[in-house]
Amino acid sequence: MSADHIGNWAIFYRKISEPTNWHTMKLWRSDGVLVSAKTYDDVYKFTRYREAWEFAKNLITEEPEPKYDAQVKRVCRRRGTGFYLAGN
Repeated sequence: MSADHIGNWAIFYRKISEPTNWHTMKLWRSDGVLVSAKTYDDVYKFTRYREAWEFAKNLITEEPEPKYDAQVKRVCRRRGTGFYLAGN
């Protein structure tokens, strides 16, 4: 298991309409839809916590009504292509 010594931060999100179905962000499409990651290499990684938080803040304060709830978590590599999210 390894991670960047500076830190890799990821967006952990869910749709407001699906309160128990959380995902890790792969990309944000131009139409505003978030796509979930399946492997560590797919995860969109922020190198600074503040940048990740600003992105998450924009998601949860979207106007007129937010579509997503989001958190910032540290993402770490597992053996193979897997990953896990650690608490802040």
